[in-house]
Amino acid sequence: MTPSFPIRQRTWKHAAGQVLLACSLAACNRQGPEPPTAIDTHPAPKQDPNGVSTVDVAPDTAFVGSVIDARGDLVTPQYDFGMGSTVYVSVPTKGYNLGDRLDVFWFHEDGLPRKDEHKKIDGPFTAFEFRPSEAGKYNVEVDVNNRPIALVEFEVK
Repeated sequence: MTPSFPIRQRTWKHAAGQVLLACSLAACNRQGPEPPTAIDTHPAPKQDPNGVSTVDVAPDTAFVGSVIDARGDLVTPQYDFGMGSTVYVSVPTKGYNLGDRLDVFWFHEDGLPRKDEHKKIDGPFTAFEFRPSEAGKYNVEVDVNNRPIALVEFEVK
């Protein structure tokens, strides 16, 4: 008669082999980690189902004032101006590429545009100027490559 020990050993070896085979097959079918994706530091505006877009802007994206230095940076930010004053908007361009297009749109409180212009980024600051002819509140929208990045308000008294 054959002892039962070799049968148990064979069953144990057979079961261990089956487990190793199953693990090997599972490992072969593994797809691996997802490849990294680039982070967009300038995300597109979020779309609303009603057609309204929202834009997130940082508070240090553009400033208005009455005096700029040779680099185009404001000497002192200012938000109230007298009639006949020249108003500058200065846009720090760190994080953008030389040659990117900056567009600036000046709007009066009546909602109508008063001036728009564009420049290519060519240094650490890009400045635009405007001489308002009407009193009231104004908004300046700044876009980079057709994407809004800033909205600054000021008032002319």
